Amino acid sequence: MHIPVIYPTMNTAFSSLYCTKSRFASVATVRGTRRLAPRLRSSPSPLRSPLLARHISTKSTEGIARDRSNNGTRVKYVLFLSTAATLSWFLYAQQQGAVRLDSDKKYSTHPDPLAPKNGIQDAQKKTPKSLDDLDLPIEKAILTTAPNVPPPITRDYPVLLDVDLTTVSKLEQLTNQYKYEKWTFNNSVPGPFIRARVGDVLNLRITNHDESGMPHNIDCHAFVGPGGGSALTTVNEGETKTARFKLPNPGLYIYHCAVGPVGVHIANGMYGLLYVQPEQDLPAVDKEYYVMQSEFYHEPPEADDDGQMSSTVEFSWPHALREAADVVVFNGSEAALTEKPLKASLDDTVRIFFGNGGPNFTSSFHVIGTCFSKVYRDSDVLSPPAQCVQTVSVPAGGSTIVDMKMVVPGTYTIVDHAIFRLEKGAKGFLNVSGEPRPSLYYSAQPPQPCEGCKLHP
Repeated sequence: MHIPVIYPTMNTAFSSLYCTKSRFASVATVRGTRRLAPRLRSSPSPLRSPLLARHISTKSTEGIARDRSNNGTRVKYVLFLSTAATLSWFLYAQQQGAVRLDSDKKYSTHPDPLAPKNGIQDAQKKTPKSLDDLDLPIEKAILTTAPNVPPPITRDYPVLLDVDLTTVSKLEQLTNQYKYEKWTFNNSVPGPFIRARVGDVLNLRITNHDESGMPHNIDCHAFVGPGGGSALTTVNEGETKTARFKLPNPGLYIYHCAVGPVGVHIANGMYGLLYVQPEQDLPAVDKEYYVMQSEFYHEPPEADDDGQMSSTVEFSWPHALREAADVVVFNGSEAALTEKPLKASLDDTVRIFFGNGGPNFTSSFHVIGTCFSKVYRDSDVLSPPAQCVQTVSVPAGGSTIVDMKMVVPGTYTIVDHAIFRLEKGAKGFLNVSGEPRPSLYYSAQPPQPCEGCKLHP
C-alpha cells in the first residue's frame, strides 16, 4: 500500500525552516558582534588620525547597510516559509483520506474515525433496491428432466426468471429388483435442470403437494444468504411460497431440500442442478447432458400378506447413519442411463453437467474409453479448464463440468471409479455412432466382451 507523497513536501518545508533559522542565527550573531564592537571600543581619540576615524565611520555605515540587507533577507525567508507551509497544508488537505494501492485505485479512508467530514464527501453509495421492486424483463425458465439440458441463453441482459417447483412423493422403480417411494421436485429424481444467467433474479415459487404432510423447501448453493433460501421457502402440505434471489456468481450449483433431518430428504431424492451462465458462456459443443449421482439406503424387503417378499423397500435410518449405501445410481435409478443411454455421433464434443447429490459419498467420476478434454473443476467457469483429465473427484453437494471429444465409435461406460459401486447400480452408457477408426483403435481379432460383464454391453 502506498501512502500519498505528502511527507517529502513537508520535510522540505521543515528543512527549509531549519536552514533558515540557522542562517538567521548566524546573521544575528554577526550583527550582534558588529553592534557590540563600537560600544566596547573607546571613543576615538582626537590624537588618532582622521583616516582612522574615517575608516571606523565607513565600517559603521557598511554595518547599517548589511542590517538593512539582512532585514530584507529575513522578509524573503518568512515569505518563502509561509508559502511552503501553505502549499504543504493544501496538498495534505487535498489528499487526506486517500489511500493508493498497487493497482492505482483510490479508496476512501479517514485518519480518525471520530473526525468530522469537514465537507469532504465520500463516493456516493447507491442503496440497492429490494428484489420486490425491480424493473426487469420477466422470463419463464425452461426446465428439463435429466438427462436433458435447456438450450444456452443468448441474451446479454438480466431478467426476472420465473421458476416453479412442486414437491410430490411417488413410488418408482429404483433397481431392477426393488421399488422405492421417492420424494421429488417436479415429479423427477433428480429435480429439473435450471438454466440462468449471471445477474438474473430467480423468482422461485415452490408448492408442496406431498400428501404425507412432510414440509419441504429449497437450499440452493447459488443463493447468497442464510440457509441458501431454505427459511424463505419452507412450505407445508398444500402451501405455496415465493421468494427472489439474485444470482451474482456464475457456475453449476446443487439445490436440495433442507428440512430436517436434511439427510433424509436428500437421500430420498430431493436434489437437482442450477447452472448460472457467465456473461461469456463456455464454448459451444454438439451435445449437452445432465447427470447426477446419489445413494439410496433401504431396509430389507418385508413379507407380503401372501408370504412373498415385497418388491418395495423403505428408507433405512441405520444404514444412512453408517453410510452403508444399498444403492448408488445415476439420475435416480439403476436403469436411467442403461436402458436410455446418452447418444452422440463421431467427432461430436459432448459436455456433461455432473452433480453429486450424495448424501454421503464422494464420486470418482469417470467415462471408460476416453478422457475429459476439458474439466471445469468444481464448476469454476471463470478459470481456464484443466485438460486431458481421466477421473474427476466430486464431493457430496458438489459438481463439475466435463467435455469429451468422441473420436472412436462405440459404447462408453459411465462409472464411479470407486468401482465396487458398479455392483450397486452406478453405471450408465454413452453410445457413439459412426464408422470405425482403425487409425486410432485396431485389432485383427473382433472384440469379445467378457461374459456377464457390466462394463461392456
